[in-house]
Amino acid sequence: MSTASASYQLPDLLPLFQDNYELRINKHCRSASLASENWIQTLDFPSTARNGLPDKKLGLLAACCFPTCDLNQLTLVMDLWTLIVVDTETLLRSKQVPALFIQDFRADSKPGFVELTKAHILFKHLSLRLSQLKSSTSESWQQRFSASMSSYMDAKRRGAEHQAEGNRIPLEIDDYIKFRRNLSGIELILDMIEAVEGLELDISFYGEELHALRRVTAEIICLTWDVFSYNIDQSVGNTINIVSLLRSSRKFSLSSAVQQAGTMIRDRITRFKALENALLVKIQTSTYSTDTNASTTPTTSWLWNVVSSSRAPQAKDPGQALTETQAHDIALYTRGLNDLVIGFLNWAYETDMFFGTKGDAVKGFGWVFLLPAYSLTRSST
Repeated sequence: MSTASASYQLPDLLPLFQDNYELRINKHCRSASLASENWIQTLDFPSTARNGLPDKKLGLLAACCFPTCDLNQLTLVMDLWTLIVVDTETLLRSKQVPALFIQDFRADSKPGFVELTKAHILFKHLSLRLSQLKSSTSESWQQRFSASMSSYMDAKRRGAEHQAEGNRIPLEIDDYIKFRRNLSGIELILDMIEAVEGLELDISFYGEELHALRRVTAEIICLTWDVFSYNIDQSVGNTINIVSLLRSSRKFSLSSAVQQAGTMIRDRITRFKALENALLVKIQTSTYSTDTNASTTPTTSWLWNVVSSSRAPQAKDPGQALTETQAHDIALYTRGLNDLVIGFLNWAYETDMFFGTKGDAVKGFGWVFLLPAYSLTRSST
């Protein structure tokens, strides 16, 4: 290996959020982590996957990304995210292409999320607890969660096909990002923000803005996950990675591919901030124009504090009128998205999933030294 390609520098992403939002960690982190780890030990999946979980610190990930929910809610999020990570890692980093163990449904059927979780070899262990969300969530949320679950399972099927073929991903960049967003399972986690916070986001006239903000959040996380994962991915022969795709499809050098991926992430962070600021100013104007007492209530006072840090100009069009509750839920959701990104970026240097035991050094200097690659011949189980 040439000296020029033996190392590369990661994009410095944390300051882009850290300067505006503080990291918050759920006070139930330790208790929920212990409960989740004990529960995982009772499940029937390979000991190699189970034994490596403590160093991944997935409990810390959930606690950083969901700082305000209660113990039971946090434990549920931890358990779900752990199963997602185990499921995707088995696909992406296993020496063998794993059997999917996902029940096929009729083409004309529209299974709900409970049926979908029961059909998955890992998610079935959460089907009872997830089914309890039906009593506290709206029909539209349940449809979104079902769609996210279905998209995740479809992406996993496609990923298994790519891995079995052993070739580069035959996708254009935009198509890959959509595929990776679904395969990451991050859409399921975004759905959980609404569920555990008890939010009501079925506000049709703000649906487009909320959807755009949600999508760009998912892309920030899944693309960053790819960039941070690249060193280990290339060492085990996994090509489902944005850096690998840029190198193969556009003939970029490693350094150029990482820089390009970093630019893609920064562009989305800029887009996130613009969408968030415009949305918060818009709902501030809308709420103020319909409720002259809004500024004196605790909820709306909190909303004004959120908006006061916005650098966006005053909205010229206040948009549709919002109730105080609707404004509160939208503002709380945007804060939840911020918690998700800042929590993930901080956790990435604590887990061994990306940089092994060198997270602090990588965080400080940004340099990653390539692990030796080896030929990985995949076979179906």
